[in-house]
Amino acid sequence: MTRWHAAVTFTTAGGFGEDEALEVLDVLVEHGAAVSPAADARGGEIALSITAESAVAAAVEAEQVVTGAVGPLAGAVEVVAIEASTEEAMDRRLAEPIFPDVVGFAEIADMAGVTRQRARAFTKIDGFPAPVITTAQGALMTRAAVARWLETRSTRPGRPRKVAAGNGDTSPSE
Repeated sequence: MTRWHAAVTFTTAGGFGEDEALEVLDVLVEHGAAVSPAADARGGEIALSITAESAVAAAVEAEQVVTGAVGPLAGAVEVVAIEASTEEAMDRRLAEPIFPDVVGFAEIADMAGVTRQRARAFTKIDGFPAPVITTAQGALMTRAAVARWLETRSTRPGRPRKVAAGNGDTSPSE
């Protein structure tokens, strides 16, 4: 028998708010459950531990445990998603950061070998990555997107030449 972590997402015919969630926690204490009601109080998600032979058996058991605990409190329960993984797989997933590696202008300046002021000016260049987070300290972009942009940007000095109207010729007009 293997110990599985199961997450069951469900909707209910009746309400499922904080009061019902607390009651379900009491019922599922032996499963080490965590309960998260949905914002609209019409369902939620319950994460719990199950001992079973396989992921399929763990998912079936988790569905039965959750519907048995929630049904008497909130009416008919419809399970809309189940995920089952070994405890080892769950530990690996929990060890991964939930946010991407982000950089601000100081880090971008270091990556590009320019000043912070120049790094800040990059935001005005077409194609520069959009911020994923904006804080009081400034915008944060994903490191990977900035690195890719730096690899592909043109670093020719001076202004780009204007294209002559109509013929695509880039030579200066006389």
